[in-house]
Amino acid sequence: MNSEIIGVLASLFVLTSFAFNKEKYIRSVNFIGAGLFCVYGVMINSFSVWFLNMILMIIHIQKLHRMRK
Repeated sequence: MNSEIIGVLASLFVLTSFAFNKEKYIRSVNFIGAGLFCVYGVMINSFSVWFLNMILMIIHIQKLHRMRK
């Protein structure tokens, strides 16, 4: 699959996440976007892209886990 398609999909997920009002939905959709950005970063061999988004995914998981308690 073309890396640019993955990058555009990731951008759309991140953009869409900001259309929600509830933090749970924002973080969940943004988590998917960050995951796609990780894949995109690996595909284009960009450490800064995949590393940042991997950290964001960890933060989203922690925050979502705390919301469930």
